Amino acid sequence: MVRVVLLALSCSLFACEPKLVVGERAAATLGSGGASGSGGNVAGFAGTSGYSGSAGLGGNSGEGGVGGEGGEGGEAGAQCSDTGVAVPVETDPVAVPWSTSFKNNFCDYSDAGGFCFGGGVHKIVTSPVHSGNYAAEFTVSTTDTSRNQARCVRQGVLPTEAYYGAWYYVPTLPTFNSSASLWNLFHFQGGDTSTDGLWDVTLLNSADGSLQLLVYDFVNGVARKATNPPPVPIGEWFHIQFYLKRAADATGAIRLYQNGKLLIEKTDIVTDDSTWAQWYVGNIAKELKPPDSTVYVDDVTIGTSGIQF
Repeated sequence: MVRVVLLALSCSLFACEPKLVVGERAAATLGSGGASGSGGNVAGFAGTSGYSGSAGLGGNSGEGGVGGEGGEGGEAGAQCSDTGVAVPVETDPVAVPWSTSFKNNFCDYSDAGGFCFGGGVHKIVTSPVHSGNYAAEFTVSTTDTSRNQARCVRQGVLPTEAYYGAWYYVPTLPTFNSSASLWNLFHFQGGDTSTDGLWDVTLLNSADGSLQLLVYDFVNGVARKATNPPPVPIGEWFHIQFYLKRAADATGAIRLYQNGKLLIEKTDIVTDDSTWAQWYVGNIAKELKPPDSTVYVDDVTIGTSGIQF
């Protein structure tokens, strides 16, 4: 028998809080929960301020869907479904299209078998928002590894091809302190092992100090940078979209878009050798100046077509 950790949903009026249920399942590699901390180091990117790896799979070690400020318009804080039964969501296909604009607090994650976690703070806010009345705030301390992440996760068997998108708002421009600095917005992690990183969409300082996006390819061990990418705007909403064509052989493909502009494309590569995976959205950061980091997220989507601008 293989001992596993399964996720059960427990939701109150103002929060969706995953709780851990320990169980057993024969000959299975189930068990999900949240990321439990920082994983192994990856060599620094050439010409950048470096990269420190990704969070590893494990039991949900942080807060589960910390409550939202809600009630305006009678929308935020909607009650989640609560079966009280452990859900082996990693064996379930991730249905598309799927989206959340956080009007139901974080319940769109938990109702779909996902969860939110981290030692930082994740909460619902009414400003700034991209659409509707609500968005999610993710605040972390970049010098404290117990509080340096706050993220939400969709998990399961990912679609063969899909676009993963979210609107982000970065209120201030920080700088990267050292080669250990890290600021990750999207993370894809294979579920078959505890350290099976797949893809990251990450921020870093460009030569002029502005922020730009890049992709780290864990599968092939390479940083993929755009040629003359536009700067990430500060104090305004911008859209990130990552196209992933899953393949365990050299038939896969990825694309990264910022506000509809194609920044990076790579085809005919291995992209995902896992049977199920997790997609993280939110904020995980290390060694930034100033040390506290906040981002806002709205209109998170998984779909079969990209957003047109």
